Amino acid sequence: MKTHVGVDLHQRFCYLTAISASGKVVRQGQVANQAAALQHWLRGLDAPRQVVVEASGFWPAFHRAARSEAERMVMVHPQRVKAIASAKLKNDRVDSATLAHLSRCDLLPEAWMADEATQQLRLQVRLRINLGRQRARAKNQLQAVLHQEGFIKPVTDLFGKRGRAWLQGIELSPAGRLVVDTWLREVDHLDAEIASLKRELERMASQDARARCLQTVPGIGAYSAMVMLAEIGDVERFPNKQALASYAGLVPVVRESAGRRKRGAITHQGSNSLRWILLQVAQVATRYSPAVQAWYSDLHQRKPAQVARIAVARKLLAAVWALLRHGVCFEEELFARGRAAAPASRKPGCGKVES
Repeated sequence: MKTHVGVDLHQRFCYLTAISASGKVVRQGQVANQAAALQHWLRGLDAPRQVVVEASGFWPAFHRAARSEAERMVMVHPQRVKAIASAKLKNDRVDSATLAHLSRCDLLPEAWMADEATQQLRLQVRLRINLGRQRARAKNQLQAVLHQEGFIKPVTDLFGKRGRAWLQGIELSPAGRLVVDTWLREVDHLDAEIASLKRELERMASQDARARCLQTVPGIGAYSAMVMLAEIGDVERFPNKQALASYAGLVPVVRESAGRRKRGAITHQGSNSLRWILLQVAQVATRYSPAVQAWYSDLHQRKPAQVARIAVARKLLAAVWALLRHGVCFEEELFARGRAAAPASRKPGCGKVES
């Protein structure tokens, strides 16, 4: 009979509850997040063992430590677990027991566990995203000091040659000069790190057939293609384009009652990085692709600019799904007519792409 183990995972330790197939609590306790300790605790349970853990930032390390002693390991969606089994009393013991009982009743809202290659790619692309945000923050901090000192920049690019020459020539207070020079050094350091990561991601994209095909979609370059591949992972887990759009948080909230349906803003749930890169791609595609620009302009006549931009991002994501799942290439004419892609648009070299 299978033993079901619920895990309430924390950074330094986890609380485990093991129950039998009949629902009897076999063992409970707190264990340090160390491979030897976890394996010893699980080894004392009857096999086969099914271990259940909520999705969190610590799950990859826990998975590597405990997988040798678990016949099956399941990761679940935290919000959906709460929807299924909400409780007034909440602590480590109750949370781990809840997961174990849901496992026994086969009511687990399973989440996808990314494979090792996808985890590694996510680490790289998310580092690139975070470095870009840190660079933007550093530039904003520098410009805030200029405003405080009463200077208005005479150039568009403050960090180009003309902008830097102007920064060196203005008379700042001693503290203001210290801050400006410090942020300039920080920007230079981040520029070097970002350039190095960019070269590596471009190299990886050139060797990945999926990334090369994605770059046929307007607005998608090597960097954005790698971000999409990292965040989407196995496209087979999305049965249709609506499921992928929901994962990206690009679908509207729908409230329906008494036959009345109301649509709100997008959910903002799922992958923040995927949603962010798609909005960036939509902005570029709207500028440089005639078909996307025409479709956006037509929608913008009836909807606000931000709503139209989100719609473009969702439509481009549908094209990405069709390309990765079925090998359907992007067609400008079909997009302009209101369709992202169609089987008839299959071209040589655009068959279903494998990693």
